[in-house]
Amino acid sequence: MTSSAIETPQYVDDYSIDELESVDLNSATTKGLPASQIRFVKTRVLSANEALATAGNAIYAAAKALVEIKKDVKKKNWVALTDSGALKMSGRNARDLANAYETWLSASDIPEDALSQVSARTLAKIGKAEAGQRVHAINKIKKGDGFSEGDLNKILKKRSKVTVTMEELLAKAELVSKKTSDEDKIGRFTDIMLENIKLKAKVVELEAQLAKAKA
Repeated sequence: MTSSAIETPQYVDDYSIDELESVDLNSATTKGLPASQIRFVKTRVLSANEALATAGNAIYAAAKALVEIKKDVKKKNWVALTDSGALKMSGRNARDLANAYETWLSASDIPEDALSQVSARTLAKIGKAEAGQRVHAINKIKKGDGFSEGDLNKILKKRSKVTVTMEELLAKAELVSKKTSDEDKIGRFTDIMLENIKLKAKVVELEAQLAKAKA
């Protein structure tokens, strides 16, 4: 008899019936398993998913804390801190997380469980990608199937084939606005102006591509 069959009284009441039924196990997973073991598998799936979401929230929180430090000290102090060993991560990971948060992560709506499956390095590289490539990468991450630096590199190599629609640009601008406080908006006025110029340039580029396609 397996341990899961023995431990039935310990996990049956961990989740509600509705929560257990929300876990859709395919026939290959449940084949040959008694009802008690199927319930056990479902509870552990829910636990694993909750843990992934917690990990994703932790990444957001860590990135935000790092950016707050970065903004408050001089660059040399920031770099020294990341390399000092005081943080429970490498200096490179700390800098990558902060860069990702500054460039795009703070305004993103990526599910926490999906975010937990992406490395700090990959998150930082997404921030350096062109608008169309970034949207493409973010949409891939949202699927929750995992997203590696290799996956991102494939997108970056297809530069000429990746574009962003006007609707996506407007959605991005709206999301940034909603997640930015009035105080931060004032402080980031210059950045917003520069971003506006970049977006206008992208619109011109998209219009040129559309005209070329129609021709």
